[in-house]
Amino acid sequence: MFNFLDSKLVPKVVCRTPATDNYEVDNLISNKYIDKIRGFISYSAIKPPVEVEFEFICPVNIHYIIINTTVGNQKCSGIELLAKKQNSDYISIGKCIYENSGIVFCNSRKYSNTQLPPNCDTSFHLAFFKSHTFQHFLNAQSIKIIIFRTEKSVPCIGSVEVWGIPSKSCSKLTVNTIGKLATGSKKEISGSTSESNSEEFKIPEDFKDDLTYELMTIPMTLPSGKTIDQSTLEKQIESEKSFGRKPCDPFTGIKFNETLKPVINVGLKSRIDMFVLQNSHRSELFNHKRILGGTSNNDFINTKKRTYCSDDSDLEKALSEAKRNANFKTFTYDEKETNTCIMCKSLFSFLYKIPCDHFYCRQCLLTVSRNLECVICKKAFSTKDVKKCYF
Repeated sequence: MFNFLDSKLVPKVVCRTPATDNYEVDNLISNKYIDKIRGFISYSAIKPPVEVEFEFICPVNIHYIIINTTVGNQKCSGIELLAKKQNSDYISIGKCIYENSGIVFCNSRKYSNTQLPPNCDTSFHLAFFKSHTFQHFLNAQSIKIIIFRTEKSVPCIGSVEVWGIPSKSCSKLTVNTIGKLATGSKKEISGSTSESNSEEFKIPEDFKDDLTYELMTIPMTLPSGKTIDQSTLEKQIESEKSFGRKPCDPFTGIKFNETLKPVINVGLKSRIDMFVLQNSHRSELFNHKRILGGTSNNDFINTKKRTYCSDDSDLEKALSEAKRNANFKTFTYDEKETNTCIMCKSLFSFLYKIPCDHFYCRQCLLTVSRNLECVICKKAFSTKDVKKCYF
């Protein structure tokens, strides 16, 4: 068996909930021991539910999942586990309320209360997958952990391990590749694939971004007919906003509107996904990013519509968005938009703003929070009104 959240097997993780500094969700799959032992703690003002989503390198036959839900004095007591296979939606495969410091979900056909999973902490609560959901946990492409209850603390996860084997839908080549990745023999993988296929590996030209000339993940066709990756398009739009300009086609300069706008190339995306799947053993694609989540194409286009399309009457709105952009440079001084702490006068990349528009660093904010009163204007505030601002 393998732990498919081992950093050697390049898992992916996503959490849309803000985290406490240095306790980001990426710690759960980090290859650095110092980061991994910190775990994940959501921001102090966050309340359940909190969702954390993991994607695996291939479909997995999950035998058991170990979740440590205690980080320091923070503790969770209610966890729901969801899984999904390729081309399907998430379904709940387990849910439990417990009092222990962690929980273990496992396949009841392989383990029981008397026969525990290996490497399992006996102090953790033991729960079992729902038997009627076997099609999802025997062929899981990704899982989602929902923290819906805590013990008078913020949602947190100390560590997560997903133990299992590649599902039966995986080819022998994929299984061998995963075994070699888990043992760290990346050179061996590269050597064996080059011997089995003497031809030079080439990425089809129409799969490459017309701007960056790299393999695309979400191909977006522009009004000019050119195709670029969604991440490239977003960077280009952000660059335009930093200069106060509206989103436009980078090849022609034509501004996006309701009729002239980027659209996702569904057919090309399907071909790229198939190409990546068939060549997943190639060392050239080890670092190629994959898409996490089940958002449909229509939902994707609708969420980006406001960014891609705008009217000429929206100039003032575009300028205000440009001023908020981190790359925007101004030659005028605004006391409300300084990156200097109002107390210690030190410069920081991010500060905390209270309702009276005064900025404090983390250390000074802890001092001010004792009385919940601004030391400058003496106005009272509550902890839920504190906002984190980046500069």
